[in-house]
Amino acid sequence: MLKTILNLRLSYVYPILFGVFLLLLSVVEPQKLTPGQLALYSVNSFLFGFYFSPLLSAQKARVDGLNKAVRQEVMVILDILAQSHLLTEKVRHQLKIRLRAYLDSINGNTKIAADNPQYDELLRFTKQDKFKDDSVMDVIYGRISKTQENRDNIESLLGSKVYSHEWLVTLVLFVITIYFVMQTDYNHLLFFKILLAILCTGISLMLVILVKYATLAHKQAKKMWQPMQELLKDHFEDIDRSEVIEQTKNLEVETA
Repeated sequence: MLKTILNLRLSYVYPILFGVFLLLLSVVEPQKLTPGQLALYSVNSFLFGFYFSPLLSAQKARVDGLNKAVRQEVMVILDILAQSHLLTEKVRHQLKIRLRAYLDSINGNTKIAADNPQYDELLRFTKQDKFKDDSVMDVIYGRISKTQENRDNIESLLGSKVYSHEWLVTLVLFVITIYFVMQTDYNHLLFFKILLAILCTGISLMLVILVKYATLAHKQAKKMWQPMQELLKDHFEDIDRSEVIEQTKNLEVETA
């Protein structure tokens, strides 16, 4: 249920929220706020903006960082594939099977870790005795080594979530802000009532955007794995799925 709600487009969420708040403003009886209440409203609004803005900025930067890290990983793999054209056809095919198994282990994986068995297998393959004096394989080995840093970066960014106490503070400030906005006396003027509904909708939409960024349900976050999926589609069409499965099973047996 929550996943379905998070997957709703913001263009759909906005009119729904606007309708809800317009209905609530029609039901809730506005009040004349005392000077003390107005002071509390002002302080709360300031605290909400002061606390909320860094959280949203951090989560947006997190998603941007994930997109960048995945693209860097793709660029390293493309470099390896370019170098592999200098190898014999048989060795190149064996390398691509292991690369495909490696990519399958990280593509779309939100629990990605710096320690990766498929990565270790790639290193072992490129450091076999028969490739000892192979300068091309030495270059490929160096490129493969760079992927560990990319995975570590992705793992770190995936772990940079909004903590529970941060959600609690944000929600408390949000609820108080919405409460005071809805208590504003608009003298039954339709235009002012619509403005209040728009204000409540805008504040709520900011919270929805934060949730989408934090849960990687935002449109920008969903595009994170797209470069890697395109890489698999365009450069590994000659690798049969059964070969990858067999390679993965053999590795599991060896490491068991």
